[in-house]
Amino acid sequence: MGSAKKEIRDGIRDGFPIFLGYFTTALAFGLLTRTSGFTFVEGVLVSITNFAGSGQFLMMNLYNAGTFLLGIALSVFFINSRYIFMAASLSGRLARPKSVPGRLMCGFGTTDEVFAVASFKGIKLPYTYMAGLIFTSYSGWVSGTAVGYAAGTFLPDVVQKAAVITVYAMFASLLGGETRKNGKALLTAAVSAALNSVLIIAAGVSTGLSFLISLIAATVFGAFIYTDKEAGIE
Repeated sequence: MGSAKKEIRDGIRDGFPIFLGYFTTALAFGLLTRTSGFTFVEGVLVSITNFAGSGQFLMMNLYNAGTFLLGIALSVFFINSRYIFMAASLSGRLARPKSVPGRLMCGFGTTDEVFAVASFKGIKLPYTYMAGLIFTSYSGWVSGTAVGYAAGTFLPDVVQKAAVITVYAMFASLLGGETRKNGKALLTAAVSAALNSVLIIAAGVSTGLSFLISLIAATVFGAFIYTDKEAGIE
């Protein structure tokens, strides 16, 4: 029992920096759900059931553009599909890999930051540690969403509407980080952006469908130009 308590404390300790980062980012997401016409309960439920930062911002952006629900679901699935591989990678590090409830918890709670922290642990990962790490991070995202939505009751309208640009800032920061590591990321993004512009401006395709087509096309293009090592497969 003492060992389990220590593992939970270790998970909470390692998850606290993620909590702080998620809380501040989720403030903007909470504001965005409010300006998009969601109720408080609906906005918080999005974060409770999804726990996917960039995917949630994308979802709201497509929702505000009038995209059909199927297009939103497919777009979010593709952008979050990396978590499938992250969770599969972590499953081999778990202390009891055959525990179904434990694997479900880790599958739901694996994000980029959780994966990074867990991957650097040079031990078999107990579920008690993962529970502390995941739920600390998760509580930061959910509570940040709630506080951000509530803050919209007293913040000026212009500040609330400014939250809409956070999705562009988030993806720009992700692209900048990848570009510093490999210039092919910029080329892939340029191909996607060019195709998306042609589909919307020249072909008159809806925003949601053009994004989905561009996303898939960029994925296929990236698969051809990236080596296995660059893609992190080796």
